[in-house]
Amino acid sequence: MILRRPGRVLLALVVTFGILVLTPSPSWACSCAATTTQQQVKAAGTVAAGKVNWTATDGQTRTYQIGVDAVYKGAAATTEKLRTSASEAACGVGDLAVGKRYLFFIEGKHPGEMRLGLCGGTTAYDDALAREVASITGPASKPLAAPTATGQPDNADHTSLVVGLGALVLLLCLGTGVAATRR
Repeated sequence: MILRRPGRVLLALVVTFGILVLTPSPSWACSCAATTTQQQVKAAGTVAAGKVNWTATDGQTRTYQIGVDAVYKGAAATTEKLRTSASEAACGVGDLAVGKRYLFFIEGKHPGEMRLGLCGGTTAYDDALAREVASITGPASKPLAAPTATGQPDNADHTSLVVGLGALVLLLCLGTGVAATRR
């Protein structure tokens, strides 16, 4: 039966492949092993304290613009954009509140890409934790001068566009396969 209907087999393979490839990354669960503050500081490129100024998301990625007031490790400007997955299931930090102060454990440092991860240790600011971090890194320093334009969210992540175009190509392939099968 399978040999007489190769179009159906091909269609099933294309659909299966499409589902695997086009499934958004949040479908894979994030699991963090318990780590100490010292391990979190060591793993981070930058450790800084500051407040969230604004947040934006494209559904896949969340961007936070923060005002940095203290840098414990690495380099950070007075304002920075930090990116994370929009979903905690994909290791995103979740919804950080605008106007609230946090202690950020950041992958990367200024002027490069700066990312946050659920397992990194970013948490609401706490004086005792800040003192513990300072005992590891030394006293906090002031952030670098920020560029003059802080702007609003740029939504520069093009993940949704790529996924949409991939879905369109997949649908065109499926339509062509179905049309060829009916002939």
